Amino acid sequence: MVQKIIGLFGDNQLYTHFNTNSLFVEISSHHFACWVKEESSERIAAVEHFKIEENNTDWEDVFYELRKQSALLDKSFNKTNIFYNFNEAVLIPAYKFNAGNASNYIDLMCGTNDNTVVKYDSINFFGEEIFNTYRVDAALSTFIQKNFLSVQEYHCYTGTLKEINKEQKADGDIIYLNLYQNKLIVLVIKNKKLHLIQTFNYTTNEDVLYYLLNIADTYKIAPTADPIIASGMIEEQGNLLKLLQQHFLKIYIATTNSDAIAFENNVHYPIQFLTPFFNLQV
Repeated sequence: MVQKIIGLFGDNQLYTHFNTNSLFVEISSHHFACWVKEESSERIAAVEHFKIEENNTDWEDVFYELRKQSALLDKSFNKTNIFYNFNEAVLIPAYKFNAGNASNYIDLMCGTNDNTVVKYDSINFFGEEIFNTYRVDAALSTFIQKNFLSVQEYHCYTGTLKEINKEQKADGDIIYLNLYQNKLIVLVIKNKKLHLIQTFNYTTNEDVLYYLLNIADTYKIAPTADPIIASGMIEEQGNLLKLLQQHFLKIYIATTNSDAIAFENNVHYPIQFLTPFFNLQV
């Protein structure tokens, strides 16, 4: 049910029981990642990444397996930031949003689901307030609240948009691409205005190319002039990058600043594979 993909650790004293550092978690139906940030320096002291192999799983069973394999989840941290990476999310301009109608937007776009809870995050994106409304499995939400300390919950769309806003580098037309195993998130930003944020499933590299070509055509992105900033599971000199470069002239792979890392890299698992996690902002 759960398979550990990677575990990278620095100084063990930084994530012992009752330390004052923060735990970050991203969870989806297919993966679970957790990492620790030092309180004093904000450096990432440890990270673990797991594959969840089944859909519609019992979340208590999943966390039982995670805790058996994890060197981090049995510790107590000063604060826990949870990022949910589930597809059912709708971004709403602030002037059209109120807490009472949040579930109506989700029901309209995704259909009804009685076994979920509706949550929402506020985002200031280049001066425009947006509310990200999303669903979380009710059993998962309850489990998170009961088993982690000082929990703050967000959607990964929220963390990604806050990172782009923080960097203040979204001039012109840009495609941002976050790649996971068999899943990708695409954002289209045109002159600091969000035009698209959506999750797609993929099986082959050609699937990724198809989505990007279609999005570029729909949103008038120029493949020879406008950049794609890719992070996650894309290798330098890899087959996916080579395929995309046949159609898009400017593709840049986002990396994590080595000064922000307090553990040694694994040569078999490029650090850019973890950038969609590390770049999330609360």
